Amino acid sequence: MQFTTAALSLLAASGLASAAPLTSRQDTSTCPVVQTGDYVWKLSNFYARKPDGKKINSLGFNIKATNAGTLDFNCSASADTIEDNKLYQCGENSGIWFSFQSDRNGLVLRQDVSEE
Repeated sequence: MQFTTAALSLLAASGLASAAPLTSRQDTSTCPVVQTGDYVWKLSNFYARKPDGKKINSLGFNIKATNAGTLDFNCSASADTIEDNKLYQCGENSGIWFSFQSDRNGLVLRQDVSEE
């Protein structure tokens, strides 16, 4: 089994970090990262709820393949406290796992890829 991990900064979009100026997207035309296949994703509708202003108790987002792939579903987790760096599965047999890193205000994605 192969694992693919992508870290995504949520900064100002999540409302969980101090306001930061937006910068233009980096030119990726020479980037060695795979730009095709089901590894190109779009995240939307991200939310994280902190009822007490400190601990996240609910987190979710939509994940979709942007290159005509079939990946398109919602991921979410709810608990008394969403634990830092704990992997939560997006859905049964989805192959997508996520965790949140509060020290970086970042979302980490892991995709389990079957060799079959």
